[in-house]
Amino acid sequence: MSQRRVLIIGGSMSGLLAAIMLARRGFEVDVYERVPGELAGRGAGIVAQPPLIAHLETLGLDTSDLGVAIARRQMLDREGRVMATSSCPQVFTAWERVYRLLRGAFPSDRYHRGRSLAAFDQSDRGVVAHFSDGAAAEGDLLIGADGLRSTVRQGLLPAVQPLYAGYVAWRAMLPERVLPDVIHRDLFGAMTFCLPPGEQIIGYPVAGPDNDLRPG
Repeated sequence: MSQRRVLIIGGSMSGLLAAIMLARRGFEVDVYERVPGELAGRGAGIVAQPPLIAHLETLGLDTSDLGVAIARRQMLDREGRVMATSSCPQVFTAWERVYRLLRGAFPSDRYHRGRSLAAFDQSDRGVVAHFSDGAAAEGDLLIGADGLRSTVRQGLLPAVQPLYAGYVAWRAMLPERVLPDVIHRDLFGAMTFCLPPGEQIIGYPVAGPDNDLRPG
């Protein structure tokens, strides 16, 4: 059987992870990302869940310094006192740290920047992706990994639209060195929850600037 070609629309974490997994299995894979420059600084801290770490290790990627490892969760009451704790080993990392790991494992000549999908056609012979710059690419399979307002999903399911979930999330990051000693002692080594009426507050440590994992 001749080698099958896969077109992946979207070059962020999910697109890259799919691309590497398929390439390891012998597929010819090309990734098309609409942003012309290198992706950077997308999001703040994220939790590297065990399935993600297992996938990365299966692909032969080094996860030994993926992020900050913590072992417990804790719940605070309104006065800031710990009211419950549980054991929950997890690794807290940053979007960019995982992205860089995946990006470095995928061939640069197969990662195409500044290529925004306009439409695609499917036939018995395969699928053709048409880009906004007039170029086209043909493959046996097209995977949509192009985010919340996916062009691929819109082409397949035009009636499906994003809906407001009913809440707003505020995210902020502070350098470890600016935390007062008492707060650092009580909060830094855990994933901490607090549930005021109608709200949820979560705090946890992540990698520092430029994915730095050194203390401080």
